[in-house]
Amino acid sequence: MAGRSKSYNEFTAKKFEDLAYAQGYIKFVIAEGEELDVALRSTIHNMGIKAFADKSGLSLQAVSDFVAKRQRWSTDKMAKHILQVFNLKMKVAFEVAS
Repeated sequence: MAGRSKSYNEFTAKKFEDLAYAQGYIKFVIAEGEELDVALRSTIHNMGIKAFADKSGLSLQAVSDFVAKRQRWSTDKMAKHILQVFNLKMKVAFEVAS
């Protein structure tokens, strides 16, 4: 990302090594109204593509393509990797529209 130093990126990525911090971040981004794919891309970007690839078992290229929007992931695939990497389960809720 332009304008950020290498040390800032390393500092940010280090915070995401704490599972509770990473869980809180992705839950916060979703609670703020972001779509699941946007929240996951943001989280991966901040934690580091390699770190996510290592934890998810996906190739570095596949994760990079997702973050760069060259590849779309199904909701099931995102949910699988959110569970695997962040130990978070997804659930869907419905409510009556006003």
